[in-house]
Amino acid sequence: MKDLKKQQQQQQLAAEVKRLHRRLKQIQAKGFLYSKEDLIIQDRLEYAESIIATVREPLIVLDWELKVVTASKPFYDNFKVKPKETIGRFIYDLGERQWDIPDLRKLLNKVLPKHKVITDFQVEHNFIEIGKRVMFLSAEWIPRESARPQLILLAIEDITERKKLEASLQDSQLKVRAVFDQAFQFIGLMTTKGILIEANKTALDFAGVEVSAVLNKPFWETPWWTHSKELQQKLRDSIQKAAAGEFVRFEATHIAKDESLHYVDFSLKPVKDKTGKVVFMIPEGRDITEYKELEKQLRESYAELGLRVKVRTAELSKANEDLHKEISQRRQIEEELNAKMQDLEKFSKFAVDRELKMEELEDKVKELEEKLKTK
Repeated sequence: MKDLKKQQQQQQLAAEVKRLHRRLKQIQAKGFLYSKEDLIIQDRLEYAESIIATVREPLIVLDWELKVVTASKPFYDNFKVKPKETIGRFIYDLGERQWDIPDLRKLLNKVLPKHKVITDFQVEHNFIEIGKRVMFLSAEWIPRESARPQLILLAIEDITERKKLEASLQDSQLKVRAVFDQAFQFIGLMTTKGILIEANKTALDFAGVEVSAVLNKPFWETPWWTHSKELQQKLRDSIQKAAAGEFVRFEATHIAKDESLHYVDFSLKPVKDKTGKVVFMIPEGRDITEYKELEKQLRESYAELGLRVKVRTAELSKANEDLHKEISQRRQIEEELNAKMQDLEKFSKFAVDRELKMEELEDKVKELEEKLKTK
């Protein structure tokens, strides 16, 4: 009944059906069943009911006593009932009193008389044939001539599947949100104008701010970047590039809530629709402060190691030089020793030769002495 024309049509049809029913009974009571007027009214009644039957949503027309005057075909199909079990019966007696629903009684007996028009009144009920259903009931009094009782138009929208889908979607959203919030990097969602519309818990905790301090604001004006005008301008330029479809990545700095300087590996990823148009962007940041610190320590260690290597190399070079000198000296001493050994060998040979000659002379002397004695 959100469509005014549809409401008016349904009201008119319901009123026409009720009026034609009564008029037909009056004519039949007078014995003119096959009169011209009777045939015209019966034809108009069938026509009106055929139109109501084409309404897609379950629809019931009730009289002032809450008895069913007519119902649409979707009502019979959706709730597994037949016209003969429905027409002329109290709404609460339908389907072996399955429609005796406390919320429905409240709607028809208390809420509707006060407001005349009720839309999207939610009712949950477990039916025997079709199981649990969640419905939106919309009811409205149909104004008639003052002398004639009013009718009630009751439209029923079965939103069971929608509720299941919403619950499933909500569950999925909760799971995605849990993953989103537990991510170790900063993740958000941004419009093509640079307005931040979502940020995960990691980003908020790191900045030490509430959601209200960052959402629905220009990204460059959020607490992460206000410490540097130069960085803010770089962010604005990067957002323009990403909005044009370019993936942007650069290193940024951030002053954390403890006033310490942090380094952030920041990127902006454009997300496009099927036509290639950028519909939003995903800002992502990763705190690389520890990495930068390790990198600094590594550079310092390399520098220190280089200095140590240089000093050690000099020491080894000096030791090697000293060793070469020592080896040279030893070689010189060895050569001198070899020369002396050679001289000693020569002297030794000379001495031996001399000794042998002396022995020969002594022998010759002895031999001469013997010869002299014999003479």
